[in-house]
Amino acid sequence: MCLCRPILAALALALPGAAAAAPETYRFDPVHTQIWFSAAHQGFSHPLGRLRVKDGWFAFDAEDWSASRVDVTIDLASADLGDEKWNRTVTSGQLLDVERWPTARYVSRSVEKKGERDGVIHGELQFRGESRPVDVAFTLNRVANDPYLFKRKAGFSATATLQRSAFGMKRYAEVVGEDVSLRFEIEGIRDGDAAKPTTADGGKDGAEK
Repeated sequence: MCLCRPILAALALALPGAAAAAPETYRFDPVHTQIWFSAAHQGFSHPLGRLRVKDGWFAFDAEDWSASRVDVTIDLASADLGDEKWNRTVTSGQLLDVERWPTARYVSRSVEKKGERDGVIHGELQFRGESRPVDVAFTLNRVANDPYLFKRKAGFSATATLQRSAFGMKRYAEVVGEDVSLRFEIEGIRDGDAAKPTTADGGKDGAEK
């Protein structure tokens, strides 16, 4: 009796990645991805401002969420609160200081599934010369083929809160609230031709699909 086939099958199952497919890698869709931020204004209201994604990718594994990852760069100079004077103040050295730090970067360290469609990203936010842990709570909305782009897409909604003083933004404490709320509406496009993403230390992460 030839044992070649059973042995080969066992070896194949033992190989890394044989038991499960690699996470699918997506590039952020800059048109349909939106970032909103809000902080208290003298206690009267919580105005909304918008930021744009400059570049980034995420890898999502529908079977094993803990294998998912994200690396996104945000264009701080894109901050828009609907008023030119207000925009200049927010992007000036008094707050965002975009001349010194034109971008912020968020890199995941782990992803935790909390429910059927809900999870938390534990990651590091690099912002204004500081690096601090920030958790992002998210909901998986949909993974499907886009009938207009003819590409696979994944969509999420997410929220986070940070303390601005932790990143050196201490001006106008009597006017602008300490807590900054963030809301993300995210769409990513799967692209098998995209360059292989790198990790925060410059190494390849092996996440390409």
